[in-house]
Amino acid sequence: MISPNRNTTTRKDGHEDEAVIIERIKQKARERRLRAAQALASRMQRLPDGSLVFLRFSRGQRIQHQILIVSFTTLAITGLLQRYSQLYLVGLIINGVFGGIETLRTIHHLFALVFILEAVYHTWEIIMSWLVKRDSMAMLPTIQDLDDLVQMIKFNLNKTDRRPLFDRFSVEGKMEYWALLWGGVVMIITGIIQWFPTLITKILPGYAIPVSRAIHSWEAVLATLAILTWHLYHTVIKERNQSIFTGYMTEKELQESHPLEYRRIQGAHAYLQKIAEEGREEVFEHIQGDGQHEVAQVG
Repeated sequence: MISPNRNTTTRKDGHEDEAVIIERIKQKARERRLRAAQALASRMQRLPDGSLVFLRFSRGQRIQHQILIVSFTTLAITGLLQRYSQLYLVGLIINGVFGGIETLRTIHHLFALVFILEAVYHTWEIIMSWLVKRDSMAMLPTIQDLDDLVQMIKFNLNKTDRRPLFDRFSVEGKMEYWALLWGGVVMIITGIIQWFPTLITKILPGYAIPVSRAIHSWEAVLATLAILTWHLYHTVIKERNQSIFTGYMTEKELQESHPLEYRRIQGAHAYLQKIAEEGREEVFEHIQGDGQHEVAQVG
């Protein structure tokens, strides 16, 4: 292995020897592989009782989710109350609990700002993760997701006893995530159009306001129903998955819900053990894993 400080061989024309260049490329590839293995293996932690837990979500990701829960719930309640404000009972709630429609709208706008700021932060985080840190884009849809979706439908209908083998994210999780992103963009755009109608109608035709109101209203209904039925069913009732709150999954939970990720983590751990057993610990001196990278395959 070539040391980073070792002088390389050069030809008379001043260019590095081809073999040296190839060896340097191989060395960098080994270092990237080692960093990825270290980050992946670090997700596995042993508790004092000897059991294993696996990190699924970082503290920052969990905080984002809590903010999303609060902002989405508040927006759904205040928004749907405005949608059905003509109903007698809803009117009593608006006036008795919130003190009038204007207060309700103010609350809705404040939490809309929270939602928008979180969306901007999450977008920035995606850009940094995918384009700067070069992390694995595990949430992107793949052809395998189509096969997994068909298999999952068959499994849910008791047409097969074989559940799809998911990696870090299941096809259901990906569908929910991209639906949230798409729905969030629609709600933000149509909400801003309604929030500033005078300014918007200087740019867009007047019918943009009622069209935006209709889209915003029905998207709110669909999103609320999706959360109450699909998301809560899969996470709270069916899977009883608490990892978005605790950050961790037990070994059994990870094996059942994300077996391919479990195998990758175990493979990364075995890979690091193999390196240590072969007496190549010195390679760790120049590797500073940041704990954020993923690889599609290790081991």
